[in-house]
Amino acid sequence: MTKNNKNKNPLSLENFTGQKLIKVSIYLNSIWEKETMEATYFFEDGSSKEGYSYNNNKLSGTINFSDEEYSIPIKDFIESFTNNEWSQFIGDSIDNFDGTGKSIDYDFDDFENCEEENSVECEWEANKDPSEIILHYENGELKFNYEDSDCYINNNKKYNKKEILSIIKK
Repeated sequence: MTKNNKNKNPLSLENFTGQKLIKVSIYLNSIWEKETMEATYFFEDGSSKEGYSYNNNKLSGTINFSDEEYSIPIKDFIESFTNNEWSQFIGDSIDNFDGTGKSIDYDFDDFENCEEENSVECEWEANKDPSEIILHYENGELKFNYEDSDCYINNNKKYNKKEILSIIKK
């Protein structure tokens, strides 16, 4: 029986020399989502009012960048990486995210019942360093794990954001 060397010796940049970059994936851990919902509020006196409720959620998930048709282009990753401007891509990638609700804020106090309707819009606070960056090549993938601000590690070697960008631009 042969052992899987992939886990024993992680792939390093040298393993992908000359290969075409197909996709860049980032994993964001614990971003905030605020989902606005139309709502009808019912009060003890029998009256009702239209308003909104705000579902606050904590999500984690992946955004993929690729130059394939109908994908978020890799150039958008390059433009967003330095300043961690990921919120603009969450809507297109929301199927890759999951998480739990944290709280619900209401427009009114002292209501007896609230019926939420359809979601009106979502806002995301996702401007943070990705927990993981994966470069997908023809014959495998290269993973960079976040260590601290502007520092990612692959195979015990540290890379800053500029170095990762230069790898992607090749």
